[in-house]
Amino acid sequence: MKILKVLLSVITIIFAGLGLFKVLPFDISNPILFTSLATYLLLESVEYRKKADRSKADFTLTFIAALFVYAVVIYNVLIRL
Repeated sequence: MKILKVLLSVITIIFAGLGLFKVLPFDISNPILFTSLATYLLLESVEYRKKADRSKADFTLTFIAALFVYAVVIYNVLIRL
């Protein structure tokens, strides 16, 4: 799971840079960036759920944040069709 989290972090940073420096159009880099960020948050919430020393609020907040980012990505993709 750690390798997947590092990979998602690298993808997020790469596509943020590509979008910022206008190497890729914003319409292409933005959904990929936010999808990888939301998947990272989802993995983080699963990790919080597995740890016994963490409170349930950590899991709930990161899970809700991941769902919100997924909703924003879906909305943005559908708006541009």
